[in-house]
Amino acid sequence: MSRFVRQEAPPQFDECRKYLPFLRRDFRYRCAYCERPETFLGGEEFFEIDHFQPVWRFLEQVTHYPNLYYSCGKCNRHKGKTWPSDDQISSGFRFADPCQEDMYVEHFQEMPDGQLQPLNNCGRYTGEHIRLNRRNLLSWRQLRRQMAQDLQILAHAASRLEAGLAAQLSLTNQNQIREEIETLNAHIARVSQRFAL
Repeated sequence: MSRFVRQEAPPQFDECRKYLPFLRRDFRYRCAYCERPETFLGGEEFFEIDHFQPVWRFLEQVTHYPNLYYSCGKCNRHKGKTWPSDDQISSGFRFADPCQEDMYVEHFQEMPDGQLQPLNNCGRYTGEHIRLNRRNLLSWRQLRRQMAQDLQILAHAASRLEAGLAAQLSLTNQNQIREEIETLNAHIARVSQRFAL
């Protein structure tokens, strides 16, 4: 998947809701934790602001932009106010920070059925507390994997059609092939956006 790199430089606000447009762009319109995009979940109304370090323990972070994460409502509620103890942290039990690491590479291995297998204590802690193996996320990952495979097939078909244009074809045939290529490319773009591929 990916690590989220913040590129926005918003002014200091006194309430975190004002950061929402900046967060949406920085998190590429998807959940920091499950990585499902707005387009898949039905729009931005299904998203919230998560305080990565919870306010009850880190009050000074309440409007600190680097502590604010764009999260779908489900992941945000599961994460809630949970924070590991110092003993847990010293044993590697902590939340994976999607702005500092690619948690899907460093802390999890995705299985063919969509299950996330933790690779370490950070993966175990994150997966259990955010419930990253809940049923709808398994379905999402299976569907996303299938869409990625389908897009490869479509892209290959578009390439073959492009190669056909180079052949000595009549103008009518070339125009038909161009229309088919445009249709394929439009479909590829829509699916890529919907599944954040």
